[in-house]
Amino acid sequence: MSLIKYLSALLLMFSAACAADRLPGGMLGKWASDVAACSEQSSELGMTVEPRSVLFYEHGYEIRRIVKLKDGSLKGVGHSVADDGRTPGSVTLKLIEPDKLQAGGETYYRCKERAGAR
Repeated sequence: MSLIKYLSALLLMFSAACAADRLPGGMLGKWASDVAACSEQSSELGMTVEPRSVLFYEHGYEIRRIVKLKDGSLKGVGHSVADDGRTPGSVTLKLIEPDKLQAGGETYYRCKERAGAR
């Protein structure tokens, strides 16, 4: 195998591994455990899901690795981050419906973007 083909194959495998350690697009966005809380900018009931993090009001999770569980949920493994520091931790997410997500045993609802909001 030529060096270029070998390096190309390695790059392709690395890209696939990185993509696998990101949360899927259907889970990304702003969520709240009460739909009314979606209108509050920094509600204690809110959650933001990003490709490699899950952020709550006063804490969050930095995700390094994602494990798919038998029930279809995803376990993000990495670090729990809060005011008191950073410790190893994980969070489990499961998309129940396109606008309904379970996170750590709680049910969250997708916050819709308001017209004209940026």
